[in-house]
Amino acid sequence: MSNLSKTKSIEFMLKQFKPERYAYLSVTIGSFILLLVCVILFMTKEQMTAKNLGYVAGMVGSGGAIAYTASQLLRMWRDCMNLLTNTTTEDEHEK
Repeated sequence: MSNLSKTKSIEFMLKQFKPERYAYLSVTIGSFILLLVCVILFMTKEQMTAKNLGYVAGMVGSGGAIAYTASQLLRMWRDCMNLLTNTTTEDEHEK
């Protein structure tokens, strides 16, 4: 595969997955803001109450959302880099 066709393929992939990338980025940003709010609210409370445990749940949930969406964005980046360098991953060997 020539460099020009690799570039065209990557441009095609980026255009095709643009809505998905923006969705992941917006969820990541929203989750990060929620995480910061929960941490600030949790740190400002002096006593442990049931409401404070809700802040902990918010931190865990938003942290999980950040981890998942970041992994999906990195997977897309890896696929583009593999296409550029002509390398294959273990997932492609199993198919």
